[in-house]
Amino acid sequence: MFSRLSKLSTVVPKTLYAFGASVLLMPLSLVSGVLIARTIGPDGKGVLDVLLATGGMLVMILGLSLSPGVTYVVAKGNANLRSLTLRLLVVAAVQFATSLIILFVISRTRYSSTFLIKKAGLWVIGPVAVYVILEILNGHWRAMLVGRHQIISVNNVDIISKLTNFGLLVVAALGLAAIGGRLSAVFLFAIAIMVSALVNLALLIKLRPLFKQLLGSASLPEVVRFALPCYLGNLAQFLNYRLDVFIVSAFAGYASVGRYTLAVGLAQLLWLLSNAAATVLLPKVAAAHDADQVGHVSRITRLVLVSTLVGALVLGVVSTQLIPLLYGKGFNGSVPALLWILPGIIAFSTVNVLAAYLAGIGKPRLNLYVSVISLTVTITLDILLIPRFDIVGASIASTVSYTLSAIMTIVLFMRESGARLRMLVLPTAEDVSFALNIAQPLFKHRFAARTGVV
Repeated sequence: MFSRLSKLSTVVPKTLYAFGASVLLMPLSLVSGVLIARTIGPDGKGVLDVLLATGGMLVMILGLSLSPGVTYVVAKGNANLRSLTLRLLVVAAVQFATSLIILFVISRTRYSSTFLIKKAGLWVIGPVAVYVILEILNGHWRAMLVGRHQIISVNNVDIISKLTNFGLLVVAALGLAAIGGRLSAVFLFAIAIMVSALVNLALLIKLRPLFKQLLGSASLPEVVRFALPCYLGNLAQFLNYRLDVFIVSAFAGYASVGRYTLAVGLAQLLWLLSNAAATVLLPKVAAAHDADQVGHVSRITRLVLVSTLVGALVLGVVSTQLIPLLYGKGFNGSVPALLWILPGIIAFSTVNVLAAYLAGIGKPRLNLYVSVISLTVTITLDILLIPRFDIVGASIASTVSYTLSAIMTIVLFMRESGARLRMLVLPTAEDVSFALNIAQPLFKHRFAARTGVV
């Protein structure tokens, strides 16, 4: 037992740090969300969310899922980061040009208001394209650091970016208020671009020492070979939980988008732990050669599932009062949407962990099968339910799709690993011992920091 706990403890501290950094920044994100909602209302928030969703969709489509491939190759230890970076920049130039063309075509169709804003012109297309390429490059630089197991460096950059975003938001709101103006969706999108640019710079500074290591190959072909099977799966999964934004926009308008994205955003906070675990597990599994990884992944999945369940119960209880109080009565419609999506959020927390394992063992195509089937279900249910039930219909569709994804991913994991279902869902006495072993030094460190006693 001690051996298993000690091996797993090499993964969990980094997971806890990544999770802890996200939790530490959560109040800033919530305050920022409240300020935005109170200032621009459901309609304005809907416009901003559509712009961000369109940018995110283009990042996923044009990014080709190269970032997971970068993590995989770098984790295996045979990549020359300087050469790989130069090749990725060349690819990025092509991606930027392609994004401009796609956005221009969209702006000239009747779907402009669904994916951009009404009567979108070149003044919108250019900034969205810049945002897309900055986010693609951010993904590459993060992937390199994660592949070198520098999770702490990545999270430090995230802390800086969140603080910067919050600072810019407050300064802009106060400055505009002083001259009789107010924040707008377009202005807030400009802030998002500025923050993304700063994150690029910060990540490159973190990578600078690694660029001096000239051993290995550029490895771009190997990155592509790993990324392409991941690409279709990641694209399908992205569409699975982002396409509904555009369908809501088309059928119900910007205000409904603003309410729905608030509900989804709050619910997806529960994925902080599972996403942190997945970030750490991919390079860990890719570089490992021992069978104990199955036990490690199973235990993390159990802990993530229980933690997400508890968090969902708390969020469901407090949201009925806090959403109207904090965000305003204009967002009352977010409450039922949140409650309907929570069961799916709980189920999908297992997918975030187990999909990283399947990718780490070199079988990302299995995630593709899950994603394509789930996406088909999502699109079908969205088209059937959103026109009739508005954003509650979107939440129901997501819960059904997320739950189906969880069932399929669990079955695939058990087939590939030999694990049993109870290993993934039923907490054990060892889990309690492990949690206490992890918590004890954390509390001890916190007490020592406050008192100076070691």
